[in-house]
Amino acid sequence: MNKKTLSLLLALLCLLTVLSGCGGKKELIPQNLADELMHNANFTDKLDKLDAAVIPLLYGIDTADYTDALVYAGTAATAEEIAIFQAADEAAASRLLQAVQKRVNDQLEVYKSYGPAASMSLQNAVTAKSGTTVLMVICSDSAAAKKIVDQYI
Repeated sequence: MNKKTLSLLLALLCLLTVLSGCGGKKELIPQNLADELMHNANFTDKLDKLDAAVIPLLYGIDTADYTDALVYAGTAATAEEIAIFQAADEAAASRLLQAVQKRVNDQLEVYKSYGPAASMSLQNAVTAKSGTTVLMVICSDSAAAKKIVDQYI
């Protein structure tokens, strides 16, 4: 094997190593993730985007903890919801994760009398934190939601 061939093979190997390190994750753009969830996670309710002023009240959070928030919620007939936060820092992300987990638990208490479907969607809610991104998805098909979320984080 000559030096040119060896150099080319090494360059290709390096390129493959770099590309495989990417893990094939999609770039996390909150609106893109929310859109993909709404179209592919089998929500039973129509979700509407919440006004930014409502978000801190709904989650009991400080606006200083996040730089961006995107929340979609269904009607009161279901607990279905999508929340995506860009936290100000890692410590804020941890507080936001606790807040979304508390939201799920609070909703579980509220919806326990609505029947097994509402309880099941809450018990299987998807919550995640990756770096300074925190998200929550409550829907009837949590497996589909988790599969979508896993493509991003």
